Amino acid sequence: MKHYIVCNWKMSPSSFAKTKVLVAQYNKVLKPSKKAKIGNEVDIVICPPFLYFQYIDEKRNKHLKLGAQNVFWQGKGPYTGQISAAMVKEFGAGFVIVGHTELRRLGDTEEMVFLKIREVLKQGLTPIVCVGYSDWLKEVRNLITNFSAEEINKMMIAYEPREAIGSETALPAQKVAHVTYTIKKLIYKRFKRKRFLGIVGIGSQKELIPKPPLLYGGGVTAENFMSYINEGGVQGFMVGRESLKPDSIAKMSQKLEQSS
Repeated sequence: MKHYIVCNWKMSPSSFAKTKVLVAQYNKVLKPSKKAKIGNEVDIVICPPFLYFQYIDEKRNKHLKLGAQNVFWQGKGPYTGQISAAMVKEFGAGFVIVGHTELRRLGDTEEMVFLKIREVLKQGLTPIVCVGYSDWLKEVRNLITNFSAEEINKMMIAYEPREAIGSETALPAQKVAHVTYTIKKLIYKRFKRKRFLGIVGIGSQKELIPKPPLLYGGGVTAENFMSYINEGGVQGFMVGRESLKPDSIAKMSQKLEQSS
């Protein structure tokens, strides 16, 4: 099974000099041997501040993916201070975080989140859709109602409970397991009828039941992450402060390789 580690650097490092040091450390500790599974069973996605994009894209080893922390929902136009999905794609990004709690807190509405997802998909990038800001159940229902099975299959869904973001207290694996099970169940119930109708010749015969990777974020460390793999039903993680410790990310990736 494929696993994912999404490294959200947020507003770090604080300088270009520190960025160069951090990238060098990532390249050193995450340079796999010929037998390693990074890039096959384990994807590591670095999401740095926009200012460092070009440097990181040029210097990262080929096993490290690049992602954006946010984009605007329009592809072009007079939008001061905004960055488009097409721009980050040109600089090497393959992923975009959408709907993060910290952005919803600053004003991103559900409608804005959906517009961003559509623009990211339009550019052929993978949206990492965060849920858990207010009511994760409602957020998931709205998401799977407003997007097709094909579109959902091109996403990742990251459960990031608001109370755990920026906290050193992670949720119990059993609680995360309840959330991941419920998300899978909601998706299945939403699309199973459409799939059946397609099979019997009513509607599209291409309908499918999507199975997007489910991630967990909030207090994830190199010490506790395996409990979410073994008990939480997730395929990967959104990692904040721990992602500024390349040795911790290397430790996580190595354990995920062994479990794949």
